Amino acid sequence: MKNDLTDRRRRPWASRRRTAARTGLVVGCVVAVLVSACSTTSEDPSAAPDSAPGTAPSTEPSTSGEPSATTGVEFPEGWEPPRLEWGPCRNAPPEIECATMAVPLDWADPGGRTIDLVLGRIPATGDRIGSLVTNPGGPGGSGLEFLAGLPLTPATGRRFDTVSWDPRGVGESAVIDCDSGVSEFQTLDSSPDDPAEQAALDTAAAAISAECAADHGDLLAHVATAEVARDLEAIRRALNEGPLNYVGFSYGTRIGQEYAARFGEHIRSMALDGVVDPALGFTEFLTEQAVGFERAFDAAAAQCAAGGRAECGVDDLAASYDRVMAAAEAGTLGTTGGTFGPNDVVVAATFTGYLNDGWRRLGPALAAAEQGDGSELESLAQNYYDFGGYPAYAAVVCTDDTPPADPEQFRAFANDAAAAAPRFGAGVANEMLPCATWPVGPSSDTAPPYDPATPPIVVVGSTGDPATPFRNAQAVAARIPNAVLVTVNSDGHTAYGGTPCVDRIVDRYLIDLTVPSPGTSC
Repeated sequence: MKNDLTDRRRRPWASRRRTAARTGLVVGCVVAVLVSACSTTSEDPSAAPDSAPGTAPSTEPSTSGEPSATTGVEFPEGWEPPRLEWGPCRNAPPEIECATMAVPLDWADPGGRTIDLVLGRIPATGDRIGSLVTNPGGPGGSGLEFLAGLPLTPATGRRFDTVSWDPRGVGESAVIDCDSGVSEFQTLDSSPDDPAEQAALDTAAAAISAECAADHGDLLAHVATAEVARDLEAIRRALNEGPLNYVGFSYGTRIGQEYAARFGEHIRSMALDGVVDPALGFTEFLTEQAVGFERAFDAAAAQCAAGGRAECGVDDLAASYDRVMAAAEAGTLGTTGGTFGPNDVVVAATFTGYLNDGWRRLGPALAAAEQGDGSELESLAQNYYDFGGYPAYAAVVCTDDTPPADPEQFRAFANDAAAAAPRFGAGVANEMLPCATWPVGPSSDTAPPYDPATPPIVVVGSTGDPATPFRNAQAVAARIPNAVLVTVNSDGHTAYGGTPCVDRIVDRYLIDLTVPSPGTSC
């Protein structure tokens, strides 16, 4: 699942209800900003716990993704980056500067058609080390909007220019906006109970695929993470500052892993938080995520039962959720925006899974909905819908890995996901149903093995993260040579930029290159 919105960072598409929804989304740090996670004060890294430089055991790396259109090309020899001309942005606070750079649509054809990537930066306020590039997640998250809530911590803001960008297909960078059918698709029941509901869902999903093929057929073949990693290398070269400093959240961790496999020799520092494991296949990843949200909901229900109505808003969170879902299924759950459907209830509940103690918001929202006021539940869902653009999200997810090949196979997958996670499985799976008819096949651009000499990379994983479960971080940290896992004993999705212990450790690494010892935890 995915990342958030605040008043400071209204997205260009935020007013278009539902175009950003993801039920199976990989959410990043933006959700954390909603609860002040990426903008809280961090202590100076010199106050970090004693942590001698250390490395994790090296294991054989994976090759992320499926094979792609640009197979065999890491970076074209002789390609020269354009000079970055920084100036005012079109839609950003004045402290952010923007620049545009042209990159090849197809990195295998560097002399062919180009697309423009739009970058943003916040200049360092103190003794500058260089640039720190970051990606908020998604896929589909806008780096320019993310910058409005940065720097990541006061310490990094002093020492680095904080840089982000809208990846290809997102926001200001050749946006994939084939979304006229997205609203209809997302109003439908994502857990169809009869053939008519299933047929309606299949038809709406296929319509999205057809519109995207008609509007963006040439671009869709070139938005897989392998191409984005090459764009990141192009950005590094355009910044002209030497090795890369990078922080990736959620899906941004997949970009980081892809970059490390292809361009590891160009890394100075890299931190990955809320980790996606590219070794998981399409169905395995979404099923694991659905189970993660199911477990998080069950844990919340137990906490709610212990806290009681005074603390939770309802006596029984699970029973209240099921009653509200039944009302949504019957079409009797009203909100200010009209009828609130069953998929909206799923989205509202999963959104709270990104937040620490999110049940404290879900319980009162469910209680109000049972009394006929669904406005707070609608607000929770809208926070989720307002992040990113669904077509760009689908374009990456449908090509990075191999989805079920047709609607019938996809239906079997959704049924399996529902069996594994009864409340959330079908919704998480069917949110990606357009992949069953997507006009572009899986990428064949397989990353090479990691270089054993890859510089140390810090991997941050939260033990209670439902969107990117902790075992993802464990697997990725074991796979990347010299990586070190920092364990965060908390719920919610992503920790850096709002957890003082994590901030101290990661800041010290980014600024001083002090690598935390194996076994470090917060």
